[in-house]
Amino acid sequence: MIIWIVVALALYFAQLFLPSLIRIPQIGIGRYVGSRDDLPELPVVGQRAVRAFNNLRESFPVFLALAILNMLGSSVPADAILGAQLFVGARVVYLFCYLFAVPWGRSLVWAVGFLGLLFMLKPIVLQI
Repeated sequence: MIIWIVVALALYFAQLFLPSLIRIPQIGIGRYVGSRDDLPELPVVGQRAVRAFNNLRESFPVFLALAILNMLGSSVPADAILGAQLFVGARVVYLFCYLFAVPWGRSLVWAVGFLGLLFMLKPIVLQI
């Protein structure tokens, strides 16, 4: 499970910095390292990157909580590991679906990620 937490954290930080990386060609490195007052609006793909990151920020704490709760036992249940894999894999695909404006694909992939969270929740609920 720890590997999936690390991979999810890597994705989190990649998505955190992606809008800034998209902005650099727009304004130049000199202005980027300055005060960045009166910045122009991000290009559409940059705006999508911001929205995709905001969506990840909503589900990331739930993923971390479920991952940690599943690690409290003597071994991590297979359902929880599968759920973590589904969540992380879906979030990677979700980012690309969002950036390239794949409307039905984005929604479907989001549902797969949510299903992964439910897989992670199942072993916890069964222990109650």
